[in-house]
Amino acid sequence: MKPYERNPLHHILPVLCLALALLLGLCPLLVSAQTAPHGTLKIKLFKSGKADATLICTGTHAVLLDAGEVDDAEDILAYMAQKGVRKLDLIILTHFDKGHAGGAAEILRTVPVARVMMPDYERSSPTRDALREALEESRAERVYLTEDTAFTLDGVAFDIITARRSYYAEDEDDDFSLVTRLTHGENTLLFAADIMSDRMDELLQSVMALRSDFLQVPDHGRHRERTEAFLRAVQPGMAAITCSKKNPPSDEVLAILRGMDTRIYLTMDGDIALQSDGQAITIKQ
Repeated sequence: MKPYERNPLHHILPVLCLALALLLGLCPLLVSAQTAPHGTLKIKLFKSGKADATLICTGTHAVLLDAGEVDDAEDILAYMAQKGVRKLDLIILTHFDKGHAGGAAEILRTVPVARVMMPDYERSSPTRDALREALEESRAERVYLTEDTAFTLDGVAFDIITARRSYYAEDEDDDFSLVTRLTHGENTLLFAADIMSDRMDELLQSVMALRSDFLQVPDHGRHRERTEAFLRAVQPGMAAITCSKKNPPSDEVLAILRGMDTRIYLTMDGDIALQSDGQAITIKQ
């Protein structure tokens, strides 16, 4: 090679070196970004018969979604004590049915509660009266929801969806239920409380994306006119039904879920424990 001729690799080597440096230096960052931890979301659905009580622990916050019946308060409080949960940042009462709000009064009197969220509708009942009295004695902030609300706790996004009407043809208590959607990393979990056909229609016609990895099946697994359309819109990979041997889910609902290859869990078989790492959901029962 003549002295004045440059090596043909002269221009290529710096590029190769830069590419190698980027490959070695940035790949760990890319991998790290893809596998960035979302923390751990832990959820407990209590075996409480034909009632709902779910404890949601996001890391540094504890949320109780419904409180079961009066007798369920003891089990909820015992589990909280066992897990070192000494206070509740939030209680979400989906509606004032005794199987959803019955245990709230005892819980409010036993542990500190920062805030209670409830739907805004009038209904007189012994459960509602007991709750009203306990709230007056408590320091908890009372929030009556008239429109959808959203907030985030420890990276877990909560979306609370309210009823759109002031009157429903079927059981008013049930269709006024607050619907709760959790998003944790790539995982979505939908808790449908006791909504019936009219509320299912509202959700089906809304812009809300219903597709979820996990579904708490509405109304304890009873079959309603719009149940099949709702379940097919959600397409859950996993579903939990709060029920009892005396009040089991309907065969039609179970058949629809099995037809979609959904894994089904029933609280009549015991408590259900969910855990999400932001990428996958594991369930133990």
